[in-house]
Amino acid sequence: MDEKPIKRKPGRPKGTGSLETMQQILRTAAFLFMEHGFEKVSLDGVAQDCNITKASVYYHFSNKSVLFTECLQFTLQVAYAQTAKILAGEGTLKERMSQIALRHMSTAYVDFETMMREASSSLTEKQATAIRSKEHDLHVLLAEGFRKGMEEGEIIQGDPQLIAYLFTSMMMVRNRKEIINVHNSISQISEDIVKLLWAGLTPRQPA
Repeated sequence: MDEKPIKRKPGRPKGTGSLETMQQILRTAAFLFMEHGFEKVSLDGVAQDCNITKASVYYHFSNKSVLFTECLQFTLQVAYAQTAKILAGEGTLKERMSQIALRHMSTAYVDFETMMREASSSLTEKQATAIRSKEHDLHVLLAEGFRKGMEEGEIIQGDPQLIAYLFTSMMMVRNRKEIINVHNSISQISEDIVKLLWAGLTPRQPA
């Protein structure tokens, strides 16, 4: 007598994996969002790039807005960790800020505010707030670095939070092709940005 086939219980799609699959989806989707923006990325495209089924993506992330929110929080958290490590390292504040600019600008990405505007109609208030909170944490970290620089006399006194936002805004020049064409490398661009910033921050010598 033939045995009846065992029916698969409902739940996780075959091949979804677990934490490893979720992290693969996050990394892949984060790259796609940062390269193409919100509108041009689909869950189908993420699944194809991950070489998994669309059902596997849906198992971990119920919709595109959820995935986008998790991706940006993940990306900003990575940026925070990398920035914190550099700020705690050796070298002058200027040298460390040059390292931060180089790491930040070495990855191609669309303008952050443009991407947030594209996604705004799809995000809940809670999702938008979660992303902005991670962005704020990064600026607070940078501001603390500038504040310590002021205390140690490396830069003039000023509003460290304002300087932090100015610094990250200057790095958005990475998206301007005309700038990339003029300079030989991202390394040179990041160094020039810090030089320009420091020209207005260097303590004035007493007459």
